Amino acid sequence: MQKLAFAEKIIPLIANMLIPAAFFGFALLWFYLGAPFENETSVGMHIFFYILSFLCTIILLYFNLNKSLFILLSIVVSYVLINLLKKIGTETYVATAAYQNLSIFLPLNLLFFYFWPNHRFFSKNTLYLLLAFFAEFALAEHLSRADIILNIINQAAESSFNPLSFCLFFIFSCFTFTNAVRHGDIWNYNAFFIGLFCSCGLYYSSTPSGLTVFFLGAIICLLLSITQNIYIETYHDPLTGLYSRNSFIIHVKKLPVKYSFGIVSIDDYDKLADNFGKTTQNTLIKLITSKILEHEKEEIIYRYSNDEFVIIYKNLDRNETFERIETIRRSIASALFEYSPHKKALKLTISGAVSEKKRQDLSAFEVLVRARKTLQKTRSFSHNVTSKA
Repeated sequence: MQKLAFAEKIIPLIANMLIPAAFFGFALLWFYLGAPFENETSVGMHIFFYILSFLCTIILLYFNLNKSLFILLSIVVSYVLINLLKKIGTETYVATAAYQNLSIFLPLNLLFFYFWPNHRFFSKNTLYLLLAFFAEFALAEHLSRADIILNIINQAAESSFNPLSFCLFFIFSCFTFTNAVRHGDIWNYNAFFIGLFCSCGLYYSSTPSGLTVFFLGAIICLLLSITQNIYIETYHDPLTGLYSRNSFIIHVKKLPVKYSFGIVSIDDYDKLADNFGKTTQNTLIKLITSKILEHEKEEIIYRYSNDEFVIIYKNLDRNETFERIETIRRSIASALFEYSPHKKALKLTISGAVSEKKRQDLSAFEVLVRARKTLQKTRSFSHNVTSKA
């Protein structure tokens, strides 16, 4: 039983790692066993790199995300410049200041944008960030013309991997892997492998197709991360991990003939952010979510709005649903929520409402609207109660 419990904790953490890890292993095998590739294969991979990069750009612009877009930009610009250096510098390009500095700026950019908040791309801040990004490469060009290499560690002249670049990639890998193990999320695991792909691309850049194979892998990992995260954030609430309103709209189309809705709404939700800040508010929401999940382990729960959770009770009537919501309400009202080790625990309350499917209801949304109207009416004069619609 202990082994089973341990597996239940570990498997969700490593599940998101399996696809990028398998792909990284495949890329290594393909490179070691297949290289040097024929010219047609190399050109095909080169074109595929730009096609996937363009696809990533369109997706990120559509969803208005700047963090991943700047990581993509760092990879693509580095790839273009290294190919340009290889074309004009033949076999000696790895010893040039341009290449050595570029191999330092790439992991620096990955580190910087990894910690950059995921704001909207179409904003004034993005303009300043773009200017700083291209100013950085202008500085790199100026240093290269002056034959100044930023590396502070001695290296062999023929080495294509700068020691300082190695240290920066190692730091990037430590941060991403640590956060991936802690949170088990898709973004950090894919970021870890993006760093591995880029570092291998630099290390093998002097070999035929080595740069293309591994930088293509980095773009595929980034695309995988983007699509998976967009899917999860569309159908799941990113803060609590519960199903989202979009999922509710899809799921209610397949409800049985008999069902009821239970609504749980956090009292004085807006005051939490005003009094304690957004971070503490989010922590308290997660604590309330865990309290609800203690009592409802089998029912499907949706975070329908910022302060509202909807629970679907299949084959239960209004009275049975009322008892379930009342149990949750009493449990939360009697609990102390410790949101910080150095601060006093809080008492929080929720209000609830229940409604069951009636014969005249044409859709599940009529059932939900009836429950929400009842809840709104009740909360206009009282809190910490459960009402029947």
